[in-house]
Amino acid sequence: MYCGIDLANKTSAICIRRQQKMVLESECTTDEDGFRQALKDFKQLTIVIEASPFAEWVAVWLEQLGHQVKVIDPRRAAALIRTKKKTDRLDAQQLARLAETGWYHEVHRKSDPARLLRSHLRARQGLVEARQAQVFRIRGLLRVHGLKVGSVSKARFAERVRQLCHDHVPDLLAVVEPLLSVLQGIRDGEAALTRRLKQVAQRDASCRLLMTMPGVGPMTAVAFVSTVDDPHRFARGDQVAAYMGLVPSVYQTGDTHYTGSITREGDKLTRTLLAEAANALLAHYRGDCALKRWGERLADRKGGGKARVAVARKMAMVLHRMWINNEPFRAFA
Repeated sequence: MYCGIDLANKTSAICIRRQQKMVLESECTTDEDGFRQALKDFKQLTIVIEASPFAEWVAVWLEQLGHQVKVIDPRRAAALIRTKKKTDRLDAQQLARLAETGWYHEVHRKSDPARLLRSHLRARQGLVEARQAQVFRIRGLLRVHGLKVGSVSKARFAERVRQLCHDHVPDLLAVVEPLLSVLQGIRDGEAALTRRLKQVAQRDASCRLLMTMPGVGPMTAVAFVSTVDDPHRFARGDQVAAYMGLVPSVYQTGDTHYTGSITREGDKLTRTLLAEAANALLAHYRGDCALKRWGERLADRKGGGKARVAVARKMAMVLHRMWINNEPFRAFA
């Protein structure tokens, strides 16, 4: 029998089919007890669920109940399921039909270490974004009173803000001081997570290998390793680049064919870090290598922005090959 489950935070819709006929439709709470109670009369179901933030632990629960679970790509599922009516019940029905026909694309389920690393990276990125938002908030509050912080280092930002308030609007200090205290807490947390991720990168053999490429630091290496997880699931490097959303979008029909900007599919954080690594290689690396020369020639023809994206794409492909072959970066391969 085949089952489709449309997951939601509180309750999930369930549909079970056998021989192209509906057997059961129900709802249950999205927890272990809810699924156990809803599926207690069924054994060894083939269950399809869409990838989501909590799909992985739901899949683990369902497998512990003796079922076979397929986590599928929701974007490709949406392309197969086109309807103007959308409810949780109908989504569960469609997922059950996909389970029965096999018309779905199963996604890779990350290992426990990879998921833990992803959590560290997301937590650090959240603190980075919170720090930036807090700095903008403080600058905005001062700007209302005609005070401009200007260009200043992270270490001197709080000192500069306090000095401006003291010299021009002393009463503003009582407003700004709590914000500066929160900002310092965010920075401390960000620094702690950054140190931890750097330690992880230094201990992990795969990360150390990838960091032999110029421009690739601990954050990029950890993000790449945790996102790819298993390099052998990709046959070629261009598949990795596509997985990262770094390949051009393509539209082709009849005599019409054109390529657009990159797809931006896949993990945004890893894609951003690869772009930063490409920029570090092109703008800050003082050594010489074939990849940098290629990027510089491309920048002369296409501009710096397109060159950075192209180098990031090439980096993803080379990093995958280095990992597969267990070979360090070679400047002139």
